[in-house]
Amino acid sequence: MGDSKGSTVIIIAAAWIAMVGIAAYATMAIRLGPGFAIPVGVLGAVASAAILSGPIGKALAQRMGLRNPPAPNEVPDQVLGELDDLRLRMQELEERVDFSERLLAGLPREPDREQGKF
Repeated sequence: MGDSKGSTVIIIAAAWIAMVGIAAYATMAIRLGPGFAIPVGVLGAVASAAILSGPIGKALAQRMGLRNPPAPNEVPDQVLGELDDLRLRMQELEERVDFSERLLAGLPREPDREQGKF
């Protein structure tokens, strides 16, 4: 429960920082004009992308739960038990099919049924 509360706090803090930064950028862009807005906006976008694609962004994404942790290499015991049950059932079915084939192969054929007559 504490982990989800910590993630919520991080998300809220990141949202506030982003909103304050965007508001400050918008205010400066209005006052200083396009000569400021375009280059600073492009540099800010490139810098943000570089930071968020690096180890800081990966750590934040993992902390916020946006990326799943790597799957464990172990198979749960319940799945292994079900797999064993399925193997046993498959063996029983194979034995039944083999028995049925041997039984059918040993039956004498009726001449009328061989030719498709009833």
